[in-house]
Order: sequence, then C-alpha cells, then structure tokens
Amino acid sequence: MRRCLIVGGNSSIGTEIDGIFSKNGYEVIKTTRRKTPVDNTSALYVDFSSCSCGDQLAKKVGFIDVVIFCTGHLPGKDLLNYSNEDFNDVVESNILQVFRTLKVVLPLLNERASVIFIGSISGSAGSFDEVYAASKASLVGLTKSLAVKSEKKIRFNCLAPGLIEGSTMGKKLTVAQVSKHKKQTPTGELLQLNQVAKICFDLCEPHWSSLNGQIINVNGGRYV
Repeated sequence: MRRCLIVGGNSSIGTEIDGIFSKNGYEVIKTTRRKTPVDNTSALYVDFSSCSCGDQLAKKVGFIDVVIFCTGHLPGKDLLNYSNEDFNDVVESNILQVFRTLKVVLPLLNERASVIFIGSISGSAGSFDEVYAASKASLVGLTKSLAVKSEKKIRFNCLAPGLIEGSTMGKKLTVAQVSKHKKQTPTGELLQLNQVAKICFDLCEPHWSSLNGQIINVNGGRYV
C-alpha cells in the first residue's frame, strides 16, 4: 500500500486531501503541531525539531510515497501592524516547520515519490500582508532548489492557488471580501477545496513524472 503524509493534516485543505487519497487506496498519515488536537481527527503530533524525530517517525510511519505540506498562517495585517508574536508565528508555521519536516522526511521517501507544497498566489503576486507573502515566496526558491538536486527520481512541485472557497482562510473573510476576490478573477469563480485535493492527487500520478520544480498557478487568471 502506498503512503501519503499530510503535514498540517488538521487544516481544511489537509482534511479534503486525506479524503481523496484514502478513497484511492493510500494509507494516509496526518501530522499536527498541536499536542492536543482541536478535533477528533487522528492526526499524529510530531515535534520535527526533536533530534530523535526521524527515528520515531520511521517506526510509526515507515517509508513514504507522497508528502503534501498544508501548513499556513495568515494574520491578515500589514507590516506596521505585525507584533513580534505575529512575526514568529508566520515564520514558524510557513517556513521553519517546512524546513524541519523536510530534513526528517527526505530520507524516508521512496523512489519516484512526490512532494507538493501548498503555496499561494501571494508568493508571486504579492499581498496586503507582506510578511505572509514573503513566507509563501520562500516556497518558490525551495521547490526549485530541491528539484534540481533531486535523487531517486523524487519530484518537488508547488501549488499556488488564489483564495480557496470553503477553506478556513476563506471563511474568515466577509461576504464583500469574497465577492471582491471573485470580481478580480477573470473566470469569476474561486477554487474549491475538493478541486485542490483532486489536483494534488493527480499531480502524484505517473503521467506527471516529468513535472518537477514547477510553481502551478491555479487562480482563474488573476495572476498569470
């Protein structure tokens, strides 16, 4: 049985991705930074900063075929209104956790494994929240750097969506704000959670074996 590791598995996107991979025969392992999960999901608490984390994860999980990073923290503030705590939260969630996790899971990846980062349109187009945009932009350099030195035919790609309707982030916006996003999108439609999950699953299929080091913009043409 193939294994899929979802980092940030308790997120709205992570939950949706879990559903489609499980439905298609994968064993899904979800991780969370929370020692006490906020719901009844079976997400595994993993301290990726621990020196023994790699051995512990290998014993609990084994080798992995797909890794999907669904981590993300968006304060929704401009730079001048950021607190030191906001800075730390964004850097920890959006950058450091990704680095620490990669260091642990890379040795556990099977040949032809696929790694997908869930980035953001903000990483290329910019955002009102400059710090969040900068943190997501870091995934661009990371994806390309990992891809060019990839071993065992492992592929690294980054999905960069616009606002996702039904996501935790989307639900925090007002009706007027969501409407504004739709009006700024040439297709007049926002990406749906289940569409993100289906795209992630499809990108891990063999017919995408030559897709490596790419930033895949799915935003209805808002940023091209």
